[in-house]
Amino acid sequence: MKYEVTIPIDGFENEKEFFFQKLDDFFSTITGVENEKEIKLMSFGALKNIIFTLPDEFICKLEIDEISDISIYYVFVLQTNNNDNSLNTFSPIVLNNKKYKMGQIHLDANDLGLENFDALLPKL
Repeated sequence: MKYEVTIPIDGFENEKEFFFQKLDDFFSTITGVENEKEIKLMSFGALKNIIFTLPDEFICKLEIDEISDISIYYVFVLQTNNNDNSLNTFSPIVLNNKKYKMGQIHLDANDLGLENFDALLPKL
């Protein structure tokens, strides 16, 4: 399915549309229509959920009427070494599956009560 980008995706600011493809219950991809570059996504429900509120402007731009109309995904970066894989938990991509619009939201760790999140990670 093709989705219109109504709020830019980091690193793909000039991309206006993406093709969405669900791979399984946890993983999906979006591929830019213009540049054909692929972004791997992990379902928001695959990990412990973060509770946040979508700003009114975001809801308006994605034309969200019902919470059941959206899907939320983390950007998943695969590396050659599995230990180097990463997940962008504070900038999920939201898809409106009814209106076929999408955008990326940037969450603030302080607003989520996770201001010490980095301190929980092991030091290498």
